[in-house]
Amino acid sequence: MNRYPIRAAKYALYLIVLFFVLFALMRALGYGAASLDILWTTSRGWLFLGVVVVFALLYPFFGFTRRRLTFNAASRVEDVERVMAQCGFRRIEADTHGADDLLFVAASTGKKVTMMWEDRIEITTDANGISYIEGNRKEAVRAAFRLGTFIA
Repeated sequence: MNRYPIRAAKYALYLIVLFFVLFALMRALGYGAASLDILWTTSRGWLFLGVVVVFALLYPFFGFTRRRLTFNAASRVEDVERVMAQCGFRRIEADTHGADDLLFVAASTGKKVTMMWEDRIEITTDANGISYIEGNRKEAVRAAFRLGTFIA
C-alpha cells in the first residue's frame, strides 16, 4: 500500500500519454478534425479526464497481487531462479536477503518499460514454510503458474 500513490500517478501519466499519441495519430491520418482544446472546453473532455483519474486510482488494487505457491520456495532456490529467468526476471540482492526472501526484477529494459518500472516480483517464505509470490498481477500469476508446473 505504500507504493499506491506512485503506481496511481504512473498509470494516470501512462493513460494520458497514450491518449495524446492516439489523438495525434488520428489527426495525422485525417480522422479527427477537432483541435486539442476540445479536451478542456467540452463535457466529453472533462468526462475523459475523470475516467483517467478513476482508472488510475483503481489500477493499483487490481494490477498487483499476492498468491500462495504450492511448494516451499526457500528449499528450491535454484529451481525458482531458473524458472524466473525463463519468465524474463533476474534475482537481485541475493547476498542480503538469503533464501527466505527472493527478489526479482525484469531482466530487459523493454520489459521494465512495459511494466512502467513496477517490475519487482518478491517471493517470500514464512516460518511455516508457506511461500507467496507478490507483484504485478500479470507477471506474478504467470510466474506462479510456471513455478507450480515446473517445480511443484
